[in-house]
Amino acid sequence: MTAGPEETDRRPPGRRRLATVLAVLTVLALVGTVVLLVWLRGETSDADAAGQDRLEVVQAAERFVETWNTFTPDAADQYVEEVAPLLSTKFRKEFTDSAQDVLAGIQQQQLSSKGEVLVDADGIPLVGIATIDADSAEVLVVSDADRVSSGQQVARHWRWQVSLVQVDGEWLVDSFKEV
Repeated sequence: MTAGPEETDRRPPGRRRLATVLAVLTVLALVGTVVLLVWLRGETSDADAAGQDRLEVVQAAERFVETWNTFTPDAADQYVEEVAPLLSTKFRKEFTDSAQDVLAGIQQQQLSSKGEVLVDADGIPLVGIATIDADSAEVLVVSDADRVSSGQQVARHWRWQVSLVQVDGEWLVDSFKEV
């Protein structure tokens, strides 16, 4: 025998209401959990991207400072080829426009230099990001260079402020100054 429509739920009305409320709360809890997980995943992705940008900025600044301060008189032309790709279009033009004078000075003085970014007692490079946003950064770098000029050895100590811009996903040096 089949039950008619009036006999489908024999629970008292209070229990039916409780069952409905519990079902709605369960659905809301599930929806809330899904929304929270999606939001957390987005936050994690943003944090990962920001961390990756910070790492790339530090690496670009280190690479620039070491390359800028490393050259020999017999490979002066190679120096320009190594430095130029690290620079923004604006700074690259300034650099290449003055490169012949720089190369002449290196060769005339028989100047060689080996640059390095200094590290602390734990081996962590002395590079700090002063500011960073989606497409620019200011980085402070502590470096030394062992130089030899006409047979005389000279140690140079620098503190650089390096300005970088992101171009097509790559961090390039837009300017720098000694601080």
